[in-house]
Amino acid sequence: MDVPQFIAGRFRIEREIGTGGMGTVYLATHLGLERPVAVKIIKREFAGDADVADRFLREARTMAKLHHPHAAMIFDAGNLPDGRHFIVMEFVEGETLSQTLAREGRFSAARAIDIATQICDVLEEAHRHGIIHRDLKPSNILLGKRGVCVLDFGVAKVLASSVESTVTHASTGSGQLIGTPRYMSPEQCLGQRVGARSDLYSLGVLLYEMLAGRPPFVDPLQSALLIKQATAPAPPLPRLRPDIARPLALAVHSLLAKRPDDRPRTAATAKTLLERSITRPEQTLPDIEPLSAMVAAADAGRSILFRVGAPLFLVTTFGALLAWGYTGQSASGMRLPKAALPVAAAQVQMTPASWRTSEPTPLSTAAETPTAVRADLVDQLSIEQARKIAARFVRGSVGAVEIVETDAGPSIVAINNQRKAGTSSFVLLQKFDGKYRLSAHGKLDAGGFSHASWTSELVDADEDGYQELLFSGKDSLEDRNLKRLVLFVPNDRRSYSMQMTGDTTSRGTPRIQWLSNATGTDAAAYRTALRQKARAIATKRR
Repeated sequence: MDVPQFIAGRFRIEREIGTGGMGTVYLATHLGLERPVAVKIIKREFAGDADVADRFLREARTMAKLHHPHAAMIFDAGNLPDGRHFIVMEFVEGETLSQTLAREGRFSAARAIDIATQICDVLEEAHRHGIIHRDLKPSNILLGKRGVCVLDFGVAKVLASSVESTVTHASTGSGQLIGTPRYMSPEQCLGQRVGARSDLYSLGVLLYEMLAGRPPFVDPLQSALLIKQATAPAPPLPRLRPDIARPLALAVHSLLAKRPDDRPRTAATAKTLLERSITRPEQTLPDIEPLSAMVAAADAGRSILFRVGAPLFLVTTFGALLAWGYTGQSASGMRLPKAALPVAAAQVQMTPASWRTSEPTPLSTAAETPTAVRADLVDQLSIEQARKIAARFVRGSVGAVEIVETDAGPSIVAINNQRKAGTSSFVLLQKFDGKYRLSAHGKLDAGGFSHASWTSELVDADEDGYQELLFSGKDSLEDRNLKRLVLFVPNDRRSYSMQMTGDTTSRGTPRIQWLSNATGTDAAAYRTALRQKARAIATKRR
């Protein structure tokens, strides 16, 4: 045993209990308290100079702030005389998820969701402290009497920082890979910035493996595995597990989205999505409708167009991502680099005759509109200034204008009125390289609902501290009682829509029709905001 018998003078090493790619774990006894602890000793190649040791200890202090029943607590950290780092953790009895999967093959949907939601709980707490796991995998998940316990929080980040700072070390360098390719997010495989949503992708891989009995990507060559993880769509889960309910398959593939922005925003949101995927949905709502690629994965075998089109779509999207670049969302909130242009998410636009049946249509992106307006060099942008900027990007007249805070900073959302043509829309303008550019735009008027007059207001529907736009439209040409509501989320560049028929239900509430983009379980907060607006309109009408 290549370790001292005593660590830090108070932990006596008893025996080895596990080993992995980063280090070896030993059962030890705390001499003062006479209780078992786990000591993880990091491999020699991750040992560095004094600066690296200081960074390791600082990161360990951050990890020690995490107190959660589903996370192993950190008691102590330091360095051995030979420079190797060690962490003293709570000793938790149990079997790893990898051991259980090797024995049982795969789990029932209920059991897999139970494990995944417990992981979501601890991820939410960790992300709140700015701690990203970066190496979530079955061997880091313990299943014991107290349920799930997640190990090695933040260790991968510590080791990645150590590698970056020890490029002159004989056994390390810029090519050192931190993480496990089979469970790494696309952005981590590409060497890009990782954030909270990177952990959610890894959670999606874990959930996929628990349900299917194998992870989505397997290859003996690490390089091939990294390419698959970064570019290829996950094999549709129903092909491997036909008995899985469609909402659950959609939820898993949402976690496995290649772009971080297309995954659930937080671990709490992911937990809600997973819980609702195995419960009976509201009878008035159809199945959830995420991006077409995810629908194709969940509807494997239904359509040759989906089977062929979805992979092509993702390959094209990946090429665009490489061209423009993208970053993951950090736990404490992300700011896009000024030089980066966002790739717009998909948005559903439908006519009343095709409620709940149409497929998503991509929003236009800044790449399609080279025109840019230099931003005013003032901290506070006035509505009048925003209106003048918006006028450069619209073909009709500028309607209501709002200034909203987004991950990219203060942004402009304006209504583009073209009432004669009956094609009113809205535009999102964001500042990059000191200039405002068209980031996305979407339709307000639609077939069967046109020549409408539109207003806007700011709401914080999901209570995340960022405001959304709620557009209200009144069809003045065809039916004065017909109204359409559109809620636009600037950060995600998604919209959620409903239409009021002008009638009321037997309970006196307004009768509404939902577009399928507003029926997903992750759109519950936005549906609530739309319902409240509809009720307010109905009350005012009386």
